[in-house]
Amino acid sequence: MSDRRFSLAVAALISILFSVLAVAQAPGRIETRTRLVSLFSDLQNQWLEAVKKKDAAALDRLLGDEYEVWTATHNGPIPREDWQAEAFAQDLKSFRTGNMAVRTVRDDVAVESFVLEQTVSKQGAVVQERSFVVNVWTNGKDGWRCTDSYWWPITGQPSPHSAPVSPTGKD
Repeated sequence: MSDRRFSLAVAALISILFSVLAVAQAPGRIETRTRLVSLFSDLQNQWLEAVKKKDAAALDRLLGDEYEVWTATHNGPIPREDWQAEAFAQDLKSFRTGNMAVRTVRDDVAVESFVLEQTVSKQGAVVQERSFVVNVWTNGKDGWRCTDSYWWPITGQPSPHSAPVSPTGKD
């Protein structure tokens, strides 16, 4: 590529970048998902679909060998085998993730957080659960794999997907 064409390409990319930033910051506009949020949202959907289908091979591609789950209700980490047996013992009916954020710590390490809403059937009873989840991912020769998860149940709060209440000015 000639120097002139390269300069024009760089100038075009910079103008597109500034246009996108201006639109993203405009009031009343819906912001688009970042590249990392898109990537990890896709990985999370693959993971939840694998649990729903009880597909151990798909989980093997997403979870590291030393994967552990940490919760406030267990003393110490839950090993992958125990977590997977528990996840497969229930019937995941539906799921939804929201409020996702992803931050890279290094080029090969990312931290993802989100709210998980899921409907599961446990011993014949259908239960709706909401949790705040933080996952630590590493990127190696086999792609991104989750090494650790931290789960906190959410209780007594409205769904993050419910419509926001607009002030009426009458209060």
